[in-house]
Amino acid sequence: MSIGTIIFIIGIIITIGQSVVEKMGKKEDVKPVISKLQDFEQRVQQNIHKQSETYQAAQRRAQEVIQEVSPASGLRQTKSQAARPRKVDQVEKVLTDTHLTPQQKAHRLEAIKSQDLTEPDNFKFEITNENLVHSLIMAELLAPPKSKR
Repeated sequence: MSIGTIIFIIGIIITIGQSVVEKMGKKEDVKPVISKLQDFEQRVQQNIHKQSETYQAAQRRAQEVIQEVSPASGLRQTKSQAARPRKVDQVEKVLTDTHLTPQQKAHRLEAIKSQDLTEPDNFKFEITNENLVHSLIMAELLAPPKSKR
């Protein structure tokens, strides 16, 4: 055999030995992966616990809003009493909506309580020349530039 063949065989033996050592080293790395999985499971459980806490807080807040909004006594017969069933309907709609997250429910209930969701009952848009001109001007001002339309 020539020297070149012997060197070639020695090189193959060395590369096989290195690959075997790397494979054994990878088998030892499997144990930390299990601990990483356990850490991941713990983080998931913590997140679930946090979400359930926020959901419970939102439910408690919703109950408070319902108690505040629902007519406690029939002492006053005013306009505000006519608006109360509408508020209760809004609260029920927010509580029964399955697409909202607990935080969204809490924000919407807070908005209902602070009466930020205002919808005038008797609002009528008068179609006059002046109002039409104003609406056209506002549409031009609020619209994106013509180059981006």
